[in-house]
Amino acid sequence: MNNEKNTQNTNPTKITDKNWFWILLSLIIAFLLWGYVASTESVMIEKTISGVKIEFQGAEALRQSSDLIVTEQDRTTVNLTLRSTRRVLRNLDNTNVSAVINLNRVTTDGRYAVSYDISYPSGVNPDDITLVRSSADIINFYVDRQTRRTIPVEGTFTGSPAEGYTAEKELEFDPMAVTISGPKAVVDLVDHAYVTINRSNVDKTLQYSTTYDLIDADGNIVEDSRITLETPEVIVTLNVLSIKTVSLDVTVIDGGGATRENTVIRIEPSTVVLTGDASVINDTNKLNLGTINLASFASEYTATYKIVLPNNTENITGVNEATVTVTIVGLSTRPFEINHDNIYCTNVPEGYVAEIITQKLPINIRASEHTLALIQENNLQAVADLSDVSGTTASGVIEHTVRIYINGVPDAGVIGEYTVYVTLTEDVPES
Repeated sequence: MNNEKNTQNTNPTKITDKNWFWILLSLIIAFLLWGYVASTESVMIEKTISGVKIEFQGAEALRQSSDLIVTEQDRTTVNLTLRSTRRVLRNLDNTNVSAVINLNRVTTDGRYAVSYDISYPSGVNPDDITLVRSSADIINFYVDRQTRRTIPVEGTFTGSPAEGYTAEKELEFDPMAVTISGPKAVVDLVDHAYVTINRSNVDKTLQYSTTYDLIDADGNIVEDSRITLETPEVIVTLNVLSIKTVSLDVTVIDGGGATRENTVIRIEPSTVVLTGDASVINDTNKLNLGTINLASFASEYTATYKIVLPNNTENITGVNEATVTVTIVGLSTRPFEINHDNIYCTNVPEGYVAEIITQKLPINIRASEHTLALIQENNLQAVADLSDVSGTTASGVIEHTVRIYINGVPDAGVIGEYTVYVTLTEDVPES
């Protein structure tokens, strides 16, 4: 008995210990799953796809052939509810499904209300899908004629130049006009292109490429993605100029016993403010109005001179003339006479004889009082240099300028110019 019992305990027989059991169980489960999946894949269900894009087929061909473009869509997407098997619908979404409007029958501009076809990805049979409902069956849009316009470029500088500099009011653009294109109704709203430069502490000329805004006639920005900028950028130049205060001056020629040390010179205005290229402005320290010969007046001289500017500069004070007054100080003027014996001619034309007609020549001499007291009539000479007189036209009485010499008194000078009368006759040898 005991042996029989022990034999039974050491050789148990269990169905779960056999491999074929697990294989059979796996096959049964797989068959059941396949049956479930097969049955659910073929079940008809509904699926709503939101944001399905509306596409216009033939839009580029329409633009090229007739200059017509689609504008003013009442919507850009639709929501579609579709019915089909789960297998078909699970792979459809708004990235591969679209609502397509064919434009092949559009021939002119105007408003259109058109239905659309639903486009599915390749491999999907449209006959297997039913459209249950949509958020819109008809799409309203406008077909406008495309146009091109050339508009001027304008702009302004709203920043600030650095100290000692100024910016020109007018900006320069290259090109001065740009071309835009798009629907006529939109393009016609645009009046000009506009560039704004807003920089602070600018100390040199700026030049760079920049975009621009489109502006209507009332100064409002026109923003519309349907407008194409055929020239997307322009080169803008802001000329920044140096500013400098420059003094005014005159050139003084010593004469009549006076030098610049004997003068008081007043110039009104005494300075002007110039703007211009830094290379020119920085080298300009004063502007010369003209030349004044001190021998041309006795005690005071006043004249108005035009202010002549260096090239490529501007006088921003707005004053174009200056008044110069020169006053002689520390010197006196006294009249003298040169008698006939001290009036001479030199360089008389060959073959002619010169005879002085003038008997006395009144002159004015300027010097200090001490120097004037030293001058005697025998110190004075007047010489007419006739080297400029042509012998072929010399006969007769001529008036000729003379140079005055004050011999032995170097600090004195003659004021003004003087002339004498001379008779020229041919020198006929005595027979």
